Amino acid sequence: MPLGFSRPVSLALGLILPFLVQADDAYLREIEDEAKRQATTLTTIQPPPRPALGPATAGPASERLASGLDRSAFDQALRAGSSKEQFAAFQRLTPRNQQQVYEFYRTDSRLATIGEQIARLGAAKP
Repeated sequence: MPLGFSRPVSLALGLILPFLVQADDAYLREIEDEAKRQATTLTTIQPPPRPALGPATAGPASERLASGLDRSAFDQALRAGSSKEQFAAFQRLTPRNQQQVYEFYRTDSRLATIGEQIARLGAAKP
Protein backbone atom coordinates (compact mmCIF):
# COMPACT_ATOMS: atom_id res chain seq x y z
CA MET A 1 0.00 0.00 0.00
CA PRO A 2 2.37 2.64 -1.25
CA LEU A 3 -0.07 5.60 -1.24
CA GLY A 4 -1.65 4.83 2.10
CA PHE A 5 -4.94 3.50 0.68
CA SER A 6 -6.68 0.70 2.45
CA ARG A 7 -6.63 -2.70 0.78
CA PRO A 8 -10.25 -2.55 -0.50
CA VAL A 9 -9.73 0.93 -2.01
CA SER A 10 -6.49 -0.15 -3.67
CA LEU A 11 -8.20 -3.22 -5.10
CA ALA A 12 -11.10 -1.11 -6.40
CA LEU A 13 -8.70 1.37 -8.01
CA GLY A 14 -6.80 -1.51 -9.56
CA LEU A 15 -10.00 -2.81 -11.14
CA ILE A 16 -11.46 0.56 -12.22
CA LEU A 17 -8.34 2.37 -13.43
CA PRO A 18 -7.83 0.32 -16.64
CA PHE A 19 -11.43 1.06 -17.69
CA LEU A 20 -10.97 4.77 -17.04
CA VAL A 21 -7.79 4.83 -19.12
CA GLN A 22 -9.54 2.98 -21.96
CA ALA A 23 -12.47 5.42 -21.79
CA ASP A 24 -10.05 8.36 -22.03
CA ASP A 25 -8.34 6.72 -25.02
CA ALA A 26 -11.67 6.20 -26.78
CA TYR A 27 -12.70 9.79 -26.08
CA LEU A 28 -9.40 11.14 -27.40
CA ARG A 29 -9.68 8.94 -30.49
CA GLU A 30 -13.18 10.31 -31.08
CA ILE A 31 -11.90 13.91 -30.80
CA GLU A 32 -9.04 13.16 -33.23
CA ASP A 33 -11.44 11.63 -35.75
CA GLU A 34 -13.71 14.68 -35.56
CA ALA A 35 -10.73 17.01 -36.03
CA LYS A 36 -9.68 15.04 -39.12
CA ARG A 37 -13.21 15.25 -40.56
CA GLN A 38 -13.32 19.01 -39.99
CA ALA A 39 -9.84 19.48 -41.45
CA THR A 40 -10.93 17.65 -44.59
CA THR A 41 -14.02 19.86 -44.80
CA LEU A 42 -11.95 23.00 -44.34
CA THR A 43 -9.47 22.07 -47.06
CA THR A 44 -12.18 21.16 -49.55
CA ILE A 45 -14.27 24.31 -48.97
CA GLN A 46 -11.51 26.88 -49.35
CA PRO A 47 -12.35 29.97 -51.41
CA PRO A 48 -10.76 30.17 -54.85
CA PRO A 49 -7.31 31.74 -54.87
CA ARG A 50 -6.95 35.40 -55.75
CA PRO A 51 -5.94 36.01 -59.33
CA ALA A 52 -2.28 36.80 -59.76
CA LEU A 53 -1.31 40.20 -61.08
CA GLY A 54 -1.05 39.89 -64.81
CA PRO A 55 0.77 42.16 -67.21
CA ALA A 56 -2.23 44.48 -67.41
CA THR A 57 -2.22 45.22 -63.66
CA ALA A 58 1.49 45.04 -63.00
CA GLY A 59 3.37 48.27 -63.43
CA PRO A 60 5.33 51.00 -61.75
CA ALA A 61 2.73 51.38 -58.99
CA SER A 62 3.35 47.80 -57.87
CA GLU A 63 7.15 48.01 -57.92
CA ARG A 64 8.79 48.00 -54.52
CA LEU A 65 12.22 48.42 -53.07
CA ALA A 66 13.52 45.57 -50.95
CA SER A 67 12.47 45.81 -47.30
CA GLY A 68 14.84 46.47 -44.43
CA LEU A 69 17.59 48.30 -46.31
CA ASP A 70 19.94 50.52 -44.36
CA ARG A 71 20.26 54.13 -45.46
CA SER A 72 23.18 53.56 -47.87
CA ALA A 73 21.54 50.52 -49.49
CA PHE A 74 18.28 52.47 -49.76
CA ASP A 75 20.04 55.26 -51.70
CA GLN A 76 21.55 52.68 -54.09
CA ALA A 77 18.26 50.83 -54.54
CA LEU A 78 16.42 54.09 -55.18
CA ARG A 79 18.99 55.06 -57.80
CA ALA A 80 18.62 51.67 -59.54
CA GLY A 81 14.84 51.38 -59.21
CA SER A 82 13.56 54.88 -59.91
CA SER A 83 13.78 57.18 -62.89
CA LYS A 84 16.75 59.52 -63.29
CA GLU A 85 14.50 62.51 -62.66
CA GLN A 86 13.08 61.04 -59.49
CA PHE A 87 16.52 60.20 -58.11
CA ALA A 88 17.83 63.65 -59.07
CA ALA A 89 14.89 65.21 -57.19
CA PHE A 90 15.78 63.06 -54.19
CA GLN A 91 19.39 64.26 -54.33
CA ARG A 92 18.23 67.90 -54.41
CA LEU A 93 16.40 67.44 -51.09
CA THR A 94 18.02 68.61 -47.90
CA PRO A 95 19.69 65.86 -45.83
CA ARG A 96 16.83 66.14 -43.33
CA ASN A 97 14.21 65.63 -46.07
CA GLN A 98 16.20 62.74 -47.54
CA GLN A 99 16.08 61.14 -44.09
CA GLN A 100 12.32 61.70 -44.00
CA VAL A 101 12.00 59.90 -47.35
CA TYR A 102 14.06 57.03 -45.93
CA GLU A 103 11.83 56.87 -42.83
CA PHE A 104 8.78 56.87 -45.10
CA TYR A 105 10.28 54.00 -47.13
CA ARG A 106 10.52 51.94 -43.94
CA THR A 107 6.71 51.99 -43.70
CA ASP A 108 5.89 51.86 -47.44
CA SER A 109 8.44 50.52 -49.91
CA ARG A 110 6.44 51.17 -53.10
CA LEU A 111 8.40 53.28 -55.57
CA ALA A 112 5.31 55.24 -56.59
CA THR A 113 4.58 56.41 -53.05
CA ILE A 114 8.25 57.12 -52.37
CA GLY A 115 8.22 59.28 -55.51
CA GLU A 116 5.15 61.13 -54.24
CA GLN A 117 6.93 61.74 -50.94
CA ILE A 118 9.99 63.10 -52.79
CA ALA A 119 7.79 65.41 -54.86
CA ARG A 120 5.90 66.61 -51.80
CA LEU A 121 9.08 67.38 -49.85
CA GLY A 122 10.70 68.96 -52.92
CA ALA A 123 7.74 71.28 -53.42
CA ALA A 124 7.86 72.35 -49.77
CA LYS A 125 11.32 73.91 -50.17
CA PRO A 126 11.50 77.64 -49.31
